[in-house]
Amino acid sequence: MKNFLYITDREEYTEHNFIGALFEKYLPELMNVDVVYFSKYKSFFEDRGNGHFVAPIHEKNDILQYLGENDINVHKYDYVVVRNIYDILENILKNRDKYNIKVGYRLSFPKVSFKLENAKAENRSTILMKIDEKMKLHTRAKLINKCDIFLPTSHTLNDIYCPDINIKTHIVRSGIDPDNIHLKIRRKDDKILFVYAGTLSKLRSFETVLKAFNELKADNWKLYILTKNHKEADDYVADLELSSDNVEVKKAETKDELLDIVAHCDVGLSLLPNIDIFNTSTQLKTIDYYTTSIPTLMTNSEKNRKLFTDNIDAWLSDFDKNSIVTKLNEIIETPKDKIRTMGLAGQTKLLEKRDYRKIARDLAEAMQEL
Repeated sequence: MKNFLYITDREEYTEHNFIGALFEKYLPELMNVDVVYFSKYKSFFEDRGNGHFVAPIHEKNDILQYLGENDINVHKYDYVVVRNIYDILENILKNRDKYNIKVGYRLSFPKVSFKLENAKAENRSTILMKIDEKMKLHTRAKLINKCDIFLPTSHTLNDIYCPDINIKTHIVRSGIDPDNIHLKIRRKDDKILFVYAGTLSKLRSFETVLKAFNELKADNWKLYILTKNHKEADDYVADLELSSDNVEVKKAETKDELLDIVAHCDVGLSLLPNIDIFNTSTQLKTIDYYTTSIPTLMTNSEKNRKLFTDNIDAWLSDFDKNSIVTKLNEIIETPKDKIRTMGLAGQTKLLEKRDYRKIARDLAEAMQEL
């Protein structure tokens, strides 16, 4: 089998469904795969077995030489793919002939542009950030075009944020792990339990969603907000001075804890402003919801319409308070049997179109064609 090295931009203990399922589980069935994570706290190399390496973050810019110094046969690799980090990619490209490797670049999210959009949402000055973004995007495009393959997370990301890329491109979307389906818990109460898993920020404008809940006349609902930063979320909700007591912040430190709570809920929330930065890929929280067959209320965007159908396997809403109120009332009036049927339909659709086993097969084929 071919040998594949994936250099992440993730820290050693970070939970990440995409990397774990695709690069540590399914792609290794087709290739010999090693994955490099980084640590801010360790000054030594660690081989955890099964192709899982941890390197000090300060060694990232010459990572191939560092791996070689720690008894890893770097010359064995046929492919080296870098996730998001330009500096690492630049060094890999400089040494591609030395190691006789094919080089790929994985862009999971337009982080440079995300910083700019955050600044706009927070009403900070963006003049210098716009200049910086333009320079970085130009530099990134030049580097990517020296690679053998580009692996963005969606066609939208490629078209909007990488229009100057002219090399072989293979889309690698986020997906669902068929071995990680969680059982939906059937509760006996009549409440409709909504859940939102994720961060709260100005750019995400989650206050629009909370204000919509505040407009509801019915009281047979509850909303869980799942987050690692419990205090920040409590403060965020308190600042809005909601009249309802049906909103509760719950702490979920790990993915298993999150999925266990989600499995007790009825409807997931994946409502985000309908802007380019959020339309680059299917939200991971959406994948999490359907992993437990929880149907989702999501933004009525082109990206979501291509995958889901309103009132069949999801609910689609424009991102404004009145539209969200209308959809919330519709959901609350929906029989629970139909809600469960919608959740299973959405899960089935993701398993048909976004199964990590198929994503791994398609990626392996794309790499082997280089």
